[in-house]
Amino acid sequence: MRKIVIALILLAFSTTSFAETETLSLQQALALGLQYNFDLQISRLDVERADAGIMGEEGRFDVLAELGLGVSRNELPVASGVIADDLVITDQGSAEAALSKTFVTGLETRLSLIGESNDTDALADRLDPAYRTYLVLDFTQPLLKDMGIDINTTSLQIARTRQQQAALGYLSRAQQLAAEIELTYLDLVQADEEYRYAILARDLAQELLDGNQRKFNAGLIPVTEVNEARSAKAGREENMLLTEQKMTLARNQLLELIEQGEAQLPQSWQADLPEVTDEKSPDLVNALATGLKKRPDLQQARLEIESRKIALVYADNQRLPRLDLEASLGVNGLSGDGDNTRYDGDWHRSASRALEQDGNSWYAGLRFSVPLQNRTAKAQYRDAAAQDKQSIYRLRRAEISAETVIRSAHAVLDLGEERLEVAKRYADLAQTTLDQETRRLQEGLSNTFRVLTFQNALVDAKIREVAAKTDYYRAQTSLYEAMGTNLERYNIVAALPHEGVTP
Repeated sequence: MRKIVIALILLAFSTTSFAETETLSLQQALALGLQYNFDLQISRLDVERADAGIMGEEGRFDVLAELGLGVSRNELPVASGVIADDLVITDQGSAEAALSKTFVTGLETRLSLIGESNDTDALADRLDPAYRTYLVLDFTQPLLKDMGIDINTTSLQIARTRQQQAALGYLSRAQQLAAEIELTYLDLVQADEEYRYAILARDLAQELLDGNQRKFNAGLIPVTEVNEARSAKAGREENMLLTEQKMTLARNQLLELIEQGEAQLPQSWQADLPEVTDEKSPDLVNALATGLKKRPDLQQARLEIESRKIALVYADNQRLPRLDLEASLGVNGLSGDGDNTRYDGDWHRSASRALEQDGNSWYAGLRFSVPLQNRTAKAQYRDAAAQDKQSIYRLRRAEISAETVIRSAHAVLDLGEERLEVAKRYADLAQTTLDQETRRLQEGLSNTFRVLTFQNALVDAKIREVAAKTDYYRAQTSLYEAMGTNLERYNIVAALPHEGVTP
């Protein structure tokens, strides 16, 4: 049996390339997670377990070797003129070596070599001890129930299907993990950006406070203008702490997914918000077609239908009566210690005489059996038929669910692109408005409250732009995960059993 190889091949980047930089890219985070995440490693071992299941089913057709040794004594009281004593003592020794095998057609064979030694004190025995060797070949071939390759390899076929499903389960978990890493990375990026704008808001408040303090010292504004700026600065410093807390939590969540105690990350690193590229997202029709073809859960459901069909064929066969063709062919030889007999010789002589066919035997026959009501087989068939229908319904339900997820993700992505454009315009307008109001304040035409209001509007607009950008990436992540292609998007190739990847 060939051992199946399943692996995630990272084509575009290395897990060690970030060691010289303080920025951990999304691709590097994905590489770390796919290499070290324990949940994914657990899922990978499911494939090895399934591979072991195949080996176990193939083992049903292994050759079985048997060896037996035994000695016995029998003391039998008798009253006969040909017995030297009133007690007949027989010592017997035996040895047996046999090879048996079950074939995929259902044929059962057994080849056995038996040697016996008999030592008795009966006067009628011309050989004492006597050695006898038997060579016997037995056949049993089912003709109805349990006949045929498909029937006798049912468990093996199902085990192979289970292996394919385990491999797809591993791929599905890898896709889920990649999506989790992407989303958590974007959470960290968003928190980092929000923290940066929280610092900007604090600095703007500090700049305004310094200006107001100078004007107050010059007697140009009342103290309330200074206190208002000072209060704004304190509130924004509090917001900085809350944002830093959010950033720390997001960082810890990302580390939980990618590090797992194995990766060696630098002491200080940061996430980086990627620029929105010109990557063209698939249209809805192509997204649906791709998802229905490539989603691992749908492929697993289709394999389950195949498995149920195999089980149904087997259950149908089990309703038949049993009719077996039986045959046996044997030869035997005799030797021993005696007076003036052609059977003189040791045990080896009896073996050679068996090959010379001192004696032979054969048997051929048919054996028929059937449960009169056969309720067990009928019940098993009904159960298999119900499971077959269930597998079809589960596939259809999974397809409908997949279509819904893809449609929803595609709609969110389309709206997210429009939202991102609006957020950019809003941030630009907020910056322009704040610049104008700042100039008005310098000219004495505005006040602290209005400037603080426009500062808040700018920071809010920048944060909303970051949120729109990260939400756009989240929508892309959700769409490609729903299509079952989010690993391919980052040039990560899965080597799966159903694609014929073997060593």
